[in-house]
Amino acid sequence: MSEDQLPQDHAARQRALDPLGSFCVSAPAGSGKTGLLVKRYLALLARCDDPERVVAITFTRKAAAEMRSRVIEALSDAAANRPAQSAHERELRTLAMGALERDLSRNWGIRRNSHRLAIRTIDSFCSELS
Repeated sequence: MSEDQLPQDHAARQRALDPLGSFCVSAPAGSGKTGLLVKRYLALLARCDDPERVVAITFTRKAAAEMRSRVIEALSDAAANRPAQSAHERELRTLAMGALERDLSRNWGIRRNSHRLAIRTIDSFCSELS
């Protein structure tokens, strides 16, 4: 499959980006779950009042770090207007641009203050509740 061919489950992936719906993502390793969740996170950032209100919860610190890294990279690439090569990158860039526009309009400074991105493990999330 070439970079620009759509995956078989493309329609389901597009539905998962709808910020008005809730979705459970279940798929094998290497299938693009993290990429999909990063896109959804960016789509939600573009609509929220504060970045802390968008919470991504993972099971492991490694997964949380990977997701945080990908979100920051997407925002940085969009801010630097780096060329997007594939359909996935173009969609990611569009969503990141929407998040950056919201960031600018709300004066969040999330690229300077990445601690405002609520991407954490279930354990850290639960410890904040008490």
